[in-house]
Amino acid sequence: MDNKQLIGELNKILTLEHGHLGMYQNYATYQHKELRRTFRRFMEIEMEHIDKIQDIIKNIGTKPSILVEGDIFGKMFGISLKATGDRNVIKVYDIIEQKSHQGYSDFISSLERENREMYQFIAEIAASIKLEAYLQHLWLADYMKRAYPEKENGQPAGS
Repeated sequence: MDNKQLIGELNKILTLEHGHLGMYQNYATYQHKELRRTFRRFMEIEMEHIDKIQDIIKNIGTKPSILVEGDIFGKMFGISLKATGDRNVIKVYDIIEQKSHQGYSDFISSLERENREMYQFIAEIAASIKLEAYLQHLWLADYMKRAYPEKENGQPAGS
């Protein structure tokens, strides 16, 4: 991977992190206090991710650039986040955090194949972001189990 490809990947990641920020920035609209508090913290984490990626791009010597505006996930992946109801929203967010974790894993692997000190340093930063994406996924999955328990047949409890 050359520097041009690296900058392209970092700008793609930056764009996706802005999409994650968009997921959580409406935290105040959730009725349940636990969701409001957690999504507010997730929003802060996404802002930290954005800052880290922007700093890397600036230190490489270029300007950070978001690749698309508006519906980032829709434009980049052809999926819509128009899920309604807390249960569906949490399920979609969980899938996105899982995909984020995998995306960071792939990115880190590509960086680690390079025998360049700067790439190894970027891999270390990306690894911390990957861990946070995984922890967010785990929280979302756990919340789904607690808030929406299901019987063994997959039906909501009590049906």
